[in-house]
Amino acid sequence: MRKLETIRSEVILEVLKKRGIDENYLEFMLNAKIEDIEDPFNLENVELAIDLIIKNISERKPILIHGDYDADGITSLALLYRALEKIYDKNKIIPYIPDRFKEGYGFSENSIKVAKESNSKLIITVDCGITGIKEVKKAIDENINVIITDHHEPLDTLPKASAIIHPKISPKYNFKHLTGVGVTFKLIMALFKKLNINTNKLLWDLDLVSIGTIADMGELTYENRILVKYGLIVLEKSKKAGIKAIKHISGIKEKVSPWHISFIIAPRINAAGRMSNPIRSFELLTSKSGKEALEISKILNELNIKRQYEERKIIESVDIQIREKLDNYVLVLSDWGWHEGVIGIVASKICEKFNRPTIIISKLGEFSKGSCRSIEGFHIQKALKELSYLLEDFGGHSMAAGFTIRTENIELFEREIEKIARRELKDYQLKKVFNYEAELKPSDINRQFVIDYAKLSPFGIGNEHFTFLHRNLKIISIEKYKRSLEIVFSNGKIKFKTKIFQPENDWLELKVGDIVDLIFKFTDNFISKEGFNIKALKFIK
Repeated sequence: MRKLETIRSEVILEVLKKRGIDENYLEFMLNAKIEDIEDPFNLENVELAIDLIIKNISERKPILIHGDYDADGITSLALLYRALEKIYDKNKIIPYIPDRFKEGYGFSENSIKVAKESNSKLIITVDCGITGIKEVKKAIDENINVIITDHHEPLDTLPKASAIIHPKISPKYNFKHLTGVGVTFKLIMALFKKLNINTNKLLWDLDLVSIGTIADMGELTYENRILVKYGLIVLEKSKKAGIKAIKHISGIKEKVSPWHISFIIAPRINAAGRMSNPIRSFELLTSKSGKEALEISKILNELNIKRQYEERKIIESVDIQIREKLDNYVLVLSDWGWHEGVIGIVASKICEKFNRPTIIISKLGEFSKGSCRSIEGFHIQKALKELSYLLEDFGGHSMAAGFTIRTENIELFEREIEKIARRELKDYQLKKVFNYEAELKPSDINRQFVIDYAKLSPFGIGNEHFTFLHRNLKIISIEKYKRSLEIVFSNGKIKFKTKIFQPENDWLELKVGDIVDLIFKFTDNFISKEGFNIKALKFIK
């Protein structure tokens, strides 16, 4: 019998209790193994899907695999490709990712044309397709089977695909929050089991699962927690040329954490789809050549720099619009010339800063593209569904979505979504409140605390870092940079270092020697030689 992990630190147990985490779930958090993930055959239609794949392979027909241009979609596509090439001729596997600017999000009609030209009788979508009613019908009319694997919100009417694999339409599947790459992984597991192939061969691809899940803000509870926990271990030891190259080019030398995925790895994978051709990132994750992978990583790095430039341009230009709309429940910001590849990131940053659902719309001519990010309590995809009569198309989930709209409809859309937000949200939900979960005293911070806190990783959506209050911290150093501030606090024994990006004036007014009470969270790699790395949220002098 293996030894079960436990938590002994009283302050950590206090927070877990406040969060409603009972003994059973805590035991799961600490001790769940990869063998504890759900049976993939609990997913509705998975048997039908794998029978179609096996039939297609036995007939030696090409298979078109259709991804999406974000990190979840690209890792899903790479995962499926890598699995299929283990059992099939890779020359008969046709990867397809739609062009963000020409085709937009979702199941692309152009992929059907490509499938037809290559004599493919099977299309498998990953991380998209659940709203592709028209596209699926067209494919079926062309005598092409379609297997949809997706995790986005289904509409009331589902496409009449050959098989749909989606946790939210699978009554027997307990965990409903897999991301696209998680659903893809489960399909492949089922396929390998059916073919009597050892599924342990798939575990070395959990690095892709962890990247896609974290990049798509998947909830790090239950099954996602297991997949990401083990995926991070694989990511650390990954033999993939592309993973090694992107870690090298971006300077990652320490232990890889969810933070590295969110802010270093995923932005570079996403940069191809935002600024150029997303197939570059797919090629990175499937390359077996170190030289090729390094060249692609350099290109992605350059594209990411361009993305940052375009992002800054929009953020600097929206200031006046935001100030005029701060009484709104939803921030709808639009203009001509905004790069549609980066509006999602801008929406995310503004949403986080102002704690309001944020919609950034790039006016492109007769039609415009919008990207949305939301807050707890406002299901943005359902809001778009309510306003579908104003939209050309839309898709997404509770916290993030995208749409196409006639430019002439933007003002009416803004008025109507504001009405929905005022109906669904209360004033207090728009206020950024930094409540702490426990007061951390110097006596709480010992070896047991550090060990126990690390056991709770990986942290992320659904398992956020704890929010602590520490009183009477002294500022012992301040370093000012162009866009950030680095402050080191001390309680006399332990140092706490934080970096504040685009600091407000109150932070800029702090001086060395000031004594403050500090509300903060630990960062993923929270232990340093000097003490702890933290994310400071608020101080009280």
